[in-house]
Amino acid sequence: MPMPKQDISAHTVTQRLRMLKRVPPELIPLGLVIGTGVGMALFSMGRKVYVDKQLRLSRSARDNEHF
Repeated sequence: MPMPKQDISAHTVTQRLRMLKRVPPELIPLGLVIGTGVGMALFSMGRKVYVDKQLRLSRSARDNEHF
């Protein structure tokens, strides 16, 4: 049984860039601000995990149970 043809094809990079023209221009600065904020937050969290030596990244031994 042959597969039916799909109307959806893969988008190339240039086709996706052309889709940016459909975004209202007043939303582009908002997207840039949100993207910058998310990027800075990810950088800050990654740096904290990498630099902070007192941060526990795994469980400690269960020798001192108080139950």
